[in-house]
Amino acid sequence: MGKHHINTLRRIRLVLDIVEKHYEPGNNAKNYYKVWERYVNPVYPCCYRTMLSYLKTPANELKGLEPTDDKRQLKLF
Repeated sequence: MGKHHINTLRRIRLVLDIVEKHYEPGNNAKNYYKVWERYVNPVYPCCYRTMLSYLKTPANELKGLEPTDDKRQLKLF
């Protein structure tokens, strides 16, 4: 799989969070297709195959997405 743009990686991270929250292995009412149909597709319109390719994204590509404290950014409180 090639490199992704930063916004695509953020969307992948959000979709993976939804899948992690709702997917249960062995439960046919909460398999990947049902999770895509009920939770992912209404929020992030994509096809089922795209969601499956998001699930196969290597973790090292998603590593740099954690928010970092920028020393130049001023704090409000």
